Amino acid sequence: MQSVGQFVVQRVVRAFLTLWLVVTAVFFILHVSGDPVALLLSESAPPEQIEALRAQLGLDQPVVVQYGKYLGSVVRGDFGKSIRQRQPAFSLVLDRFPATAQLALAAFALSTAAGLAVGIFAALRRGSPLDRLAMLFTSILQSGPPFFIGILLILFFSVQLGWLPSSGRGTLKQLILPAVTLSGLTMASLARLSRSSLLDVLRNDYIRTARAKGVREGEIVRVHALRNAALPLITVAGLELGGLLTGAVITETVFAWPGIGRLAVDAVSTRDYPVVQASVLFIAAVFVGVNFLVDCSYALLDPRVRGV
Repeated sequence: MQSVGQFVVQRVVRAFLTLWLVVTAVFFILHVSGDPVALLLSESAPPEQIEALRAQLGLDQPVVVQYGKYLGSVVRGDFGKSIRQRQPAFSLVLDRFPATAQLALAAFALSTAAGLAVGIFAALRRGSPLDRLAMLFTSILQSGPPFFIGILLILFFSVQLGWLPSSGRGTLKQLILPAVTLSGLTMASLARLSRSSLLDVLRNDYIRTARAKGVREGEIVRVHALRNAALPLITVAGLELGGLLTGAVITETVFAWPGIGRLAVDAVSTRDYPVVQASVLFIAAVFVGVNFLVDCSYALLDPRVRGV
């Protein structure tokens, strides 16, 4: 069995390898997707002006040379300047992160509380009409596209009732609709997983022994069952949090939320290479970092994981 130190070192190496693969893949995919110079200049621009701009942006060099220079700059923490906005690309990403973090944490808190409540409620009433209704509700959330759910919420709560604003950021009311939209899929996943995990634990012999001793059902669930059902929930919750923190592109676009996801979409549409690369690498780093912490916490809670 591995020690904790060996386990952590192995995960750190995997994390850096993953980030390198992400940087490499994004670089070459962007460079075969089109020429940003064609978007920056008009079709009537003279060839001399086109070549001068390509040289200024470093696009006149071989792709391998561009990749080597870019990889070296990334290691130094330099992601270049936005082609469109002429500002440091990584600064633009960092400026958008608070908006994404606010939306992600609100959605995560809502989905965790609601998902665990629905899952535990359904598990304790297995086979009942309420259990089937809860699972039907989670299936609808899992199958419904976020953009469709977001548009429905806008039509009902903003257009019809006029209770909540349909876009923007700055007030609590503007946070509600995008947070609810973003939390739907995560809530459904946690609800179904918590139900199945709790049902598996409730079938164990030590649960039957506790019941035979006269321990109250609430204490059995709270003290014995939930603690042992928590391990898979920690893993899934960590993955979901990482996904939420990396920017929900669709949700941020539908609600005009000024986060990283929307910044990346705008940069892709204008072929703003530095911003796209900085956005994707930042997203990957956050996701890998969250998963690293989840792996470490999982290994501490269950030593058997270190033997894998």
